[in-house]
Parts: sequence; structure tokens; C-alpha cells
Amino acid sequence: MKNYRILLVAILGLFISCSPSEEKTEKLKFLVAEWKNTSDKVISLSEKIGDQAYLLEVKKADGDTTEMIQIDFNGEQTNCEAEYSTMRTQIDEFVEVWRESSLKVDELTNNMSIGKWTNEDDENLRALDLEVKKSDANIELWEEELNELSQKCGLSSEGFVIQEQEN
Repeated sequence: MKNYRILLVAILGLFISCSPSEEKTEKLKFLVAEWKNTSDKVISLSEKIGDQAYLLEVKKADGDTTEMIQIDFNGEQTNCEAEYSTMRTQIDEFVEVWRESSLKVDELTNNMSIGKWTNEDDENLRALDLEVKKSDANIELWEEELNELSQKCGLSSEGFVIQEQEN
């Protein structure tokens, strides 16, 4: 009978040691909230880029400009179409990486919910926390670049809203 008690205590100890601590649970909850917030930001940014690229096409189609609009952007001579295309490519590539990392967040959430937490999960939690912070900083930079590009190309998202209402 003593052997069963020792075995039961050992199994219970193993189960408790594999479960995430309250601190890890809170860190994961915070990560999930930050992840959702960052996802919303990148969706919004992607929509803004699409809206402004559309405005540029409408502007060209309406004859407001027959040539590509030449601008000085980030210290280089370029044109609006090329810069919007470059920005669109950067965001699309970011979204692909973000989706892959989102699967890791889902995996961590699943592991926590079933009580199966490993050292690798600890490492992934730290890495994903750094990734979301880095991604937020990148999105802020892209937002600033988009605002600058919009001004240099004579576009604004307000014009898109007005045009949509007219149609």
C-alpha cells in the first residue's frame, strides 16, 4: 500500500511540475492580448496601403496625372507606384511570417490549457514576446512611412472615404 502512495505522490508531483505557473499563465494571457492588438494594427495598415494605392490608380485614371508621380522618398528618387508596391510587398511578407508565428501562440495556448508545459514552451513564450514587441515597432515605422508617402503623393485616406460615399 505504501508503494501506491509513493507512486501517487510522485505522479501528482510530476503533473504539477509540468503545469505552467500562475506567472506563466499571466504572461501568456498578456502575449495573446498583445498579439491580437498587433494583428489588428497590421490589418488596418494593410487596408490603408490598399486604399491609398487604389486612390493613386483612380487619380491616374481620372487624368489627374498621366505620368508616374516622381518623389524623393527616404533620400532616393522614386515614384509613388513603386513605393506603394514595395510597401505592399513588405506587409504581405510580414503577414505570412505573422501567420506562422500565430500558430506557435495557438500551440502555447493549447499546451497551457491541457497542462502540458515544457521548457521549450518557456523559450517560445519569451521569443514570441520579443517578436510582438519588434513587430509593433515595425508597424509604427511603416505607419510613419505611409503617412509621409501619402503626403508626398498627394493622397489621403479621407479622399477615399469621400469618393466611396459619392459612388
